[in-house]
Amino acid sequence: MTPIWMQFDSSPTYFWITGHVLLAIFSVWLLLRRQPLSNGLFYTITILLTGFMRLPVFLFNYELDPDESQVLAQGLTLAVDPIIYQSVDPTTGGPLTSYFLAVLAYAGVTLNFHLAHLLGWVITLISLFFTYHAATFLGLKKTAQWAMLPFIAFTGFIQLADFVSFYSETTSLFLLSISLWFLAYWSTHKKFTTLQLILFGFLLGLLPLCKIQVLPMAFVVGVFAFIQLFLFQKSKMLRYGAVLMGSVVAVWGVWCLFLLSHNVLDDFVTFYIQANFQYKDALATANSRSPLLNFFRLPWVIIRGGSGFEWLFLPFCLLAFVFVVIVFFRKKSLRSLSLDSFFWLMIGAYLVMADIAITRTGSFYDHYNHFLFLPFLLLMSLFMKYIPTEARWIVLSTQVVFLVILVQKTLLHQPTNTYTHYPRNEDVSNAKVSSAILKYGNKGDYLAVWGWSCTFYVDTQMPQGVNENHTTRSAIKQPLQPIYLERYLNDLKRTEPSVFVDAVGEKAIWINDRSKYGHERFPILAKYIADNYTLKEELEDVRIYARNKKGNLAQ
Repeated sequence: MTPIWMQFDSSPTYFWITGHVLLAIFSVWLLLRRQPLSNGLFYTITILLTGFMRLPVFLFNYELDPDESQVLAQGLTLAVDPIIYQSVDPTTGGPLTSYFLAVLAYAGVTLNFHLAHLLGWVITLISLFFTYHAATFLGLKKTAQWAMLPFIAFTGFIQLADFVSFYSETTSLFLLSISLWFLAYWSTHKKFTTLQLILFGFLLGLLPLCKIQVLPMAFVVGVFAFIQLFLFQKSKMLRYGAVLMGSVVAVWGVWCLFLLSHNVLDDFVTFYIQANFQYKDALATANSRSPLLNFFRLPWVIIRGGSGFEWLFLPFCLLAFVFVVIVFFRKKSLRSLSLDSFFWLMIGAYLVMADIAITRTGSFYDHYNHFLFLPFLLLMSLFMKYIPTEARWIVLSTQVVFLVILVQKTLLHQPTNTYTHYPRNEDVSNAKVSSAILKYGNKGDYLAVWGWSCTFYVDTQMPQGVNENHTTRSAIKQPLQPIYLERYLNDLKRTEPSVFVDAVGEKAIWINDRSKYGHERFPILAKYIADNYTLKEELEDVRIYARNKKGNLAQ
């Protein structure tokens, strides 16, 4: 039972005010200091401030976003059957995040929403710290601490689920931040060690297994690493380049051998590479626009989006504008920048590739904007080195806007906290269904869900009996639909789940039209369910089927 003093209602005004006051004191103190804080003190204050303001999220043990329960279910399943694409298809998310959660589950950690909310915060902060430390290598420690202030405010006060959930973007961000740390280190020290190159190659090899959308950024950091070898170690470039490339090849060699030994290499190629490269959200209307138009639309989409990310985008735009005015119109010298010019060209290319990764499918999901965190932090640190010191106060714009929003909502008697100590209507509804499922199956038994309701796997702690834990690709017409549907049926025959749930209905995500997407609309699947399962309950617009006893199974 959560103590009363830690229970948050829909408008915990004094809690928010306390957070704003603490952050304001810290921000003003930091901006007025002549010297930056020690790294240890800066990290400690950042952790305490953001951790305190995230308390409502940490204590909220319900699904924040469907993708969150999706990846938790995958980790839960891999802990039971660790063969990816035999037991789990992580779709665009990649296997690395799911295996990370599986290791935690295997170690005895319960994969619930409390854990996911905590992990999202921890890994995001660590990624920002690595990027901040990269900036310190480039002589930007003081301005990097100032540039962190908008991220501290955003991390503490943001309410949108896309930025407080645990996603595969979060683990991608972590690996990318370490990669940038290496590149900044090499830009400054201009020397390499074999161990560093092996570790960097290992990270580079893992990045595509983190999330398919991260490939463009992985390409940029990989190419720049070879450029650095050419610039700083021409005499050893071939040997060092072979070590770096060999490390990448080794990662993929081991990975492919693992898949091949379990007869799922073809599945990896089909479902992770082929399917994801041709993937577009079937219900996203923006997909009718050309990728080139989407690329240039990203700033406008962020500004008008209403997700809260626009308030992190605000200081970046303002600082960039002042930087351009000062440097190009007032002819301020960039002599010191020339020492690291190749690094900043790489960051520019990284920013372009991040735009491509975000806009390629045309869906413009807000959580894709995580890819912008790292270049924004580095560039804002750079901008503030060359603009007048008075302009440093621009970094307070993010927390000022969040304060204005708080005051406005308070005056209008609108809720200021999405994550209350009491469940939402959908949480109550899902809890009823999960309780009903556990009448016909036990924790640890296989469960199969038709539709997109992965929260049932997490609430019941029942692993997936099917690869595709949200069946949009099996249900919605697309080129590979027959293959997905065939695999779903084969999975049912392989695992024989204790319970089959048809979650297609008015309350469902995406596939909510039972007349189009209910399992009975797919004859082969309908026959298998009719022959082997019995409808036990229908509640909250969800149908629950229990597997027939062995003597009653159809031959």
